[in-house]
Formats: sequence, structure tokens, C-alpha cells
Amino acid sequence: MTTDKSLSHMIDEVRGLVADLNPRPRRLRVRAGEFDLEMEWPEGPASVSAAPVPVVTVESVSPAPESSAVAIESPLVGHFFRSPEPGAEPFVSPGDFVAEGQVVAIVEAMKLMNRITAPGPGRVVRILPDDGDVVEYGQQLILLEPDESAPMEIAS
Repeated sequence: MTTDKSLSHMIDEVRGLVADLNPRPRRLRVRAGEFDLEMEWPEGPASVSAAPVPVVTVESVSPAPESSAVAIESPLVGHFFRSPEPGAEPFVSPGDFVAEGQVVAIVEAMKLMNRITAPGPGRVVRILPDDGDVVEYGQQLILLEPDESAPMEIAS
């Protein structure tokens, strides 16, 4: 499968890059395309004969093709924030139900806070970027499972 081959190649490339670093990082997280790759090395002195093998965790950050989840995408480049201000409760969390037009996040660009709203009613399945991450135009921010009892229209 092409995806498995690409993922395997990405893991090998990251291992090769990290092997030359001194000191070696304890933990590394890389997002590439639809994958979120996290590598963590055990603590303790490194063996002279062989470097410790990292623990690798990989998640797919795109909904499965059979999923009915709708991705709320970033309308611009900026910093993603889950709450209206530092220390405040997030707008939404996974499992929350939202109404059409409800603010679900903020993308800050050039000191302007741009509200990201739900395109329709539904349940928050997953929030993809971490709080404070830089996001790109069109990047998936939140996966929303549409409410079956209410029609959801996505504006293009």
C-alpha cells in the first residue's frame, strides 16, 4: 500500500536525521500530510554498540473515507487557539455538541482574532492542531460529525 510505504519512508528519514543530533532529543513529533508521527526514546545512557530504538506512534489525522465527519478548515494562515484568551475554557472539546454558527476556535493573524464557526449542527469528533499551532489556509482544524436530525450545508 502506498500509504504504508510513505509512512515507513518518513519514519526512516526521521530516524536518520535524529541519529546525527547530539544531544539526541527525548521526544519528537512530526506532522506530514495526513500523518502525525511521534517518536520517543528511552531515557538513560546510550549504548556504544547500538542506539536505543525509539518508540514510534503514528496517527492518521484525516477522517477515514467511510466516516461522515466534516472537516472545519482554516480560512487563513495564522495561530490556532482553542479558547478566547489564555487560561479560559476552550470553546469546544471532543464530544461537545455544537450549533450552526457557534464559535469553535480562533485563528489569529496579524493581531486580528478571526472566529471559526461550525458550518452546521453536530458533535466535535477531534481537534487536530494543538493550541497555539501555526495553521495554513485550508488545513483541517476540527472534525465534526453532523447531527443526523438536522441538515448540514457546507459553504464553499
